[in-house]
Amino acid sequence: MPCHCESIFPKGFGKLASVVRAATMMFKFEKAFSALTDNPPFPWQSRLFNEYLSRGELPQAIDIPTGLGKTAIMAIWLLARAQEELSGRAKKWLSDESVHPVLPRRLVYVVDRRTVVDQATEFADQIRQRLHSCSDLALVRRNLGLGGDRQLPVSTLRGRHIDNRQWMADPAATAIIVGTVDMIGSRLLFEGYGVSRKMRPFVAGLMGCDTLVVLDEAHLVPPFEGLLRDIEDGMEEFGARSEEQRRILPRFQLLPLSATGREQGDGGAKEIFRLCSEDYCDDVIRERLTARKCLTIDVQNEAGDFLAQLAESALRLGTEGGPARVLIYCNSRNDAARVKSSIEKDERFRKNNGVAELLVGARRVFEREYLSEWLRDHGLLGAVDSRPEQPVFLVATSAGEVGVDLDADHMVCDLVSWERMVQRLGRVNRRGKGDARVEVVAAPRRRAPSNPKAIKEWEARWKNELGRLIAPLEELRHLDIESWRDASPGSILDLKQRTRRDCTLREKIDQATTPEPLRPALTRPLLDAWAMTSFIEHSGRPELGPWLRGWVEGEEPQTTVLWRRYLPMRREETGIRPMASREIEAFFEAAPPQASELLETETGQVVDWLRRRAGKLLNRLAEENREIPGMLDDEEAAKNGPPLEPKTQVALILAGDGTVQFKSLEELARTGRAAEELGRDLAGRRMILDARVGGLRDGLLDPDCEDRTQTMEDNWGDPAKWGQIGDGSIEESGLPIIRVRQLTNPERDERNSNESRWRETLALACHVNSEEEALVWLVVEKWRGVHVDEESRAMASKSQRLDEHQAWVAERAAKIADSLGLPPEDKAMLVFAARYHDEGKKAPRWQRAFNALREDGPYAKTIGPFNRHALNGYRHEFQSVLDAEVELRNSRDHDSTRFDLALHLIAAHHGGARPAIGIEGCDSILPSVAEAKAREIALRFTRLQRHWGPWGLAWWEALLRAADQQASRMLDATDE
Repeated sequence: MPCHCESIFPKGFGKLASVVRAATMMFKFEKAFSALTDNPPFPWQSRLFNEYLSRGELPQAIDIPTGLGKTAIMAIWLLARAQEELSGRAKKWLSDESVHPVLPRRLVYVVDRRTVVDQATEFADQIRQRLHSCSDLALVRRNLGLGGDRQLPVSTLRGRHIDNRQWMADPAATAIIVGTVDMIGSRLLFEGYGVSRKMRPFVAGLMGCDTLVVLDEAHLVPPFEGLLRDIEDGMEEFGARSEEQRRILPRFQLLPLSATGREQGDGGAKEIFRLCSEDYCDDVIRERLTARKCLTIDVQNEAGDFLAQLAESALRLGTEGGPARVLIYCNSRNDAARVKSSIEKDERFRKNNGVAELLVGARRVFEREYLSEWLRDHGLLGAVDSRPEQPVFLVATSAGEVGVDLDADHMVCDLVSWERMVQRLGRVNRRGKGDARVEVVAAPRRRAPSNPKAIKEWEARWKNELGRLIAPLEELRHLDIESWRDASPGSILDLKQRTRRDCTLREKIDQATTPEPLRPALTRPLLDAWAMTSFIEHSGRPELGPWLRGWVEGEEPQTTVLWRRYLPMRREETGIRPMASREIEAFFEAAPPQASELLETETGQVVDWLRRRAGKLLNRLAEENREIPGMLDDEEAAKNGPPLEPKTQVALILAGDGTVQFKSLEELARTGRAAEELGRDLAGRRMILDARVGGLRDGLLDPDCEDRTQTMEDNWGDPAKWGQIGDGSIEESGLPIIRVRQLTNPERDERNSNESRWRETLALACHVNSEEEALVWLVVEKWRGVHVDEESRAMASKSQRLDEHQAWVAERAAKIADSLGLPPEDKAMLVFAARYHDEGKKAPRWQRAFNALREDGPYAKTIGPFNRHALNGYRHEFQSVLDAEVELRNSRDHDSTRFDLALHLIAAHHGGARPAIGIEGCDSILPSVAEAKAREIALRFTRLQRHWGPWGLAWWEALLRAADQQASRMLDATDE
């Protein structure tokens, strides 16, 4: 690794330079990379480190074939960050100036599929484990500030994993986040799918500053790549106004990865990073590039023969010549299910004890993750050298094309666009150890029309589509048999290189590639509207989809479905009805949908499934002439929910703007215009279903399944079955950190007295008597030390005085400022905001609502219970701003412009004041005065966002909020 110590130190510091040079030389890239990944670096990986990242530079894009370790860019970036931290500390020590890192502190790795398990997640976890345990990486750990038990923060926003928020704990820490296009893009644009409105600015601020987004398979999502490039290049429009402010804000950067890659242009001063002659001399690279994949094309002129041929080819490859692992790709879920059924019915399958499984996208994540165990058990994930003992068939849709390390012996597939074909070919014989057969079955999607006049037009259309899609495959190199094509990565790479000098070939590839969708432009007014997260509705805030994926012609809207045992319903003397809108919002903020619960699929399929499923339940009720067991008169039975009747409201539709609709069984079963209206209500939204509706089999929608659906409230959420309680690693496990239960008064009292690991964050009366006394409570609990909403942070295992808490927050804010290298005046501003951020908690109303001790108060943290009714909407941040303004007027030692920002940080430290802030319950001033102050706060937000930019202002807010949360965790730690 080259040493740049001489460029760091001015003359006269030769001794110090030699000391740092010696320390730097101890950190050898090849040795550190091998220790971190358990593999020596490929030549291209060493070259990327030495020529780019170690110098704080990035290429325009990285174009490396599949299977050659692109995911290891995480490790390369991490080692470059470790080297940069050492150099940066030396520069700062010598010059006493703030030094921003050239490479961002956070790496966001984006994979555009929600599949079983992806290589990026496993690789990030491996980095964390090895970094913490390997003695050869001690210097790297020290340079990254990972001393003692502190580990590299790794968070996953996909799969069964929830966002453990480790990456948000310290804005100055090096961290890795893995997520999908929708999860990352929505958070970046202040929407945050699955994130409460109060948390969206916090997340967006850290995503939009000091972040390097590595976009894997960027060619599959050109609209999202374009959006990220606009953000990276548009700091004059989206960033701070002045040059001084821009120097303070850390950079946002993009690094696209593409194995098949649409050409990026010349890139100006930047180059596209590709393999060179040195790489072809490496034995492993050469073996993988030349992996034998013999491709043949079978053209079927009748649609009816198509699926049968797929199944027949798979059975032949899986059974003849000994058992083999065969991957079958289909373009639709229905085709995949039919092919799997045909395979399982065949005598050869049963005779050889074959096994088959589906890998499709429209499956709930909870069950989808268990599929990864099946894939590993049958040798389809990772490096496997042994032959299978039985034929193994995996039938997949596009869900198995990207983001999963599948490796089959043979492959059968239908014909799709070029970029998808390349992805599929990368999932067979990935490591070049075998002799794979790839059979492509090309057939028309629809049957020929019966009308003779239409047949010619149909045939012409089919031949045109066939010729367009087959053309790139026919350009692959020939093998020893004339009809066989070489589908190895090297052959595909050669084809790409030829397109740079052959315009005709380039045109063939373009015609076989899915056209790039049109996308809307990202403008400052639009971004400002998204950033106004205090507003539930905003006329200038459209849905995000087109900015993330473009306008796709004919794309069907999507609906996300999840099942819950408990819905926010209340039983009163007059009947059972939904809770108030404020209570419903509080419930889903405290118990938000977890990634593991979600099933996303086409809205039309959901409507059809609901209609059929609800119809079956209604028929069952009519035939049996009884209620399906539910809420009865006694308290114990009341915990099961209302009885299922035709008018029972079993579905809750949750819109992005916070509005809620409830639907009964009768309404779900309706057809005609009612079904069309239901489809419009469900498009782009989430639906929470009563678990007794069922209709889920193996994670897939099935209207005939009568079983109650397992939910997070069942043993799924039982900590005794997680195996994570003893070592306190629940946050790192990716498992749910909340649970929802219904408890009677005696049970709730006993739970509050004896429960130590779980803490109550919300309790809503779900069964009241004639005197409106609560008999049964809907209780949300959080895992100790984890704050799932803003209000829950005020409750802890023990009480803490306000002055002590604010002193702790100020201390943490100062440390964050030092770690980020903020100028002294900005550090002072941030510390001032920390010292006064909770002043409003002195109000008697707040102290009563949180059951604070009175004799030696005021308190900032209490053990609760929290009485939301007594709070009456009071926002302590509003009063804190009023108190901080008084302090500023009495002090002359401050910069009014800079401390204008401090007042905003105080107002926004729970996610409000963007621009609106609540003034209810404020007893210290007249309502008219409070309204005028609220207008000042809103105008201050608008003024500061204009100066700092949307992401810049949110980044400042994140610094104070992180300090506040760190202080809360310190209190939990002292109790432990």
